[in-house]
Amino acid sequence: MGNSSETKTRQFVKAYVEAKNGALSQEVDEVFTIKMPDQSKAIEYTYNPAVARDRKASLLTPGSPAFQQILKSCLINGVLCQVSLTPKGKVEPLLTQYFRDLAFVCEDCGKVKLGDEKVSICEKPQPCFHQIRNGKIASIRILKKEPIRYLQFYFSATLQNKLRSKNEELIKITLDENGNLCSENFSEQAIAQNEHIEIQEVKSKFPPSVFEKLETIAITSLDNLLLGKLLLFDLPLGREKKAKLKAFERRLKRERRELVLSRRHNVDPIEWQKNYEALLKREEESFITSLTVNFINLLIVNTFKVSFELAFDSNSTIRSSFVLGLDAAPAVSCQLCKAPITEGYATEDSLYACHDCIRQSVESGKIYSKKAPLRLDETLNDYIEQDSGFVCTVCGKRHSKLLEFKCSHDNSSICIFHYGLCDVCRKPFSKLNLAHTEEFKRQLCPQHTIHCENCQLVVGSDEVKVGKSGKTLCNKCFAKNGAR
Repeated sequence: MGNSSETKTRQFVKAYVEAKNGALSQEVDEVFTIKMPDQSKAIEYTYNPAVARDRKASLLTPGSPAFQQILKSCLINGVLCQVSLTPKGKVEPLLTQYFRDLAFVCEDCGKVKLGDEKVSICEKPQPCFHQIRNGKIASIRILKKEPIRYLQFYFSATLQNKLRSKNEELIKITLDENGNLCSENFSEQAIAQNEHIEIQEVKSKFPPSVFEKLETIAITSLDNLLLGKLLLFDLPLGREKKAKLKAFERRLKRERRELVLSRRHNVDPIEWQKNYEALLKREEESFITSLTVNFINLLIVNTFKVSFELAFDSNSTIRSSFVLGLDAAPAVSCQLCKAPITEGYATEDSLYACHDCIRQSVESGKIYSKKAPLRLDETLNDYIEQDSGFVCTVCGKRHSKLLEFKCSHDNSSICIFHYGLCDVCRKPFSKLNLAHTEEFKRQLCPQHTIHCENCQLVVGSDEVKVGKSGKTLCNKCFAKNGAR
């Protein structure tokens, strides 16, 4: 597993021998001895597999019988590592790290420059925090805090095939004390760097029978996980395996043909076929990927599951929970479609919803859930509040105020479909207050409209003349009767 793993193994063995009041000698040619108080003589050990074979010394590496015996001894007296996690002070400040109602910079994530400003883009599979839109946290209430214990098993898995380089991986399997598998694993680094968590070492025994039961569940889960990893490891090798087996098969047949043609050897067909099949099977088996798995460590974490409620200034609330030290952030779901979300909207109707389940008022800019009784403005194809907008005095329908015009004659409200401009003063008027002239086909407001006293037609104030009789006449009537 590398130098780091080997160093930890040596440190662990040294600590174990000291705890048992044993004697550990200095290494000479990579061999050392351990003498326990209950043993009559010292036993030779080594960390090097080659030295173990040559010197007949016991091998002390993760997975070796001698190492596993030390692990069992530790489990009888306690556990390899057991810690207790408690929040420093109150839990509320920790929750404010998980939920942000303002722009937040992810220190370890990507940065994008927009003009003179740098914007942080979270690149982690589990985002650094949950983004709250359209609301600010008004209060945080802790509903319940219950103790919970987790066991995290550490396994080393090595996949090896002569057709590709060796793959070594550390695999973590985390279970609660009831044997339920956790989707998330504890990150030792995240726990250590979390300034809101206090870590204390716990020295207590863990019943071997319970451990063995949980270990069986962990190994079953590990088998399923390794099966998928093995398939992925072998996936790119299928074509190459077939090509190499065919080449090997051709070589065997070519050698037989050469023996037959040389006539120096009597080739027994039955014996040759038997050897041929055996060699072909051995060659095929040489391409099988080998898998080596060792149990190397156990971490028991005593922590708390915290249930809480967040209230926003829009009267929306979020209820969720998280495990101290395990969850990168509490899981949050849309309160309408129940889909998991990392960014949500605090709505005016007291819900917390995803982008697909909200509607925004085109007038006020306020955000509502799809359950809110909003009114659809058919012209804009956008929503407005039920009692907002205006009623057009011409069509009688309610519209958004964005479409409202005021008649310059009587100040009545009119919609975009029922207003017009006077062709003289160019001011907006209700269509009820606009008149159309016949001669020049214009629409005029009451101020610029006159009726011909002879034919009673509507004319503009600039289209009339006064006859000899003093009547106001249109141009046609004046031509006929103007001299009278």
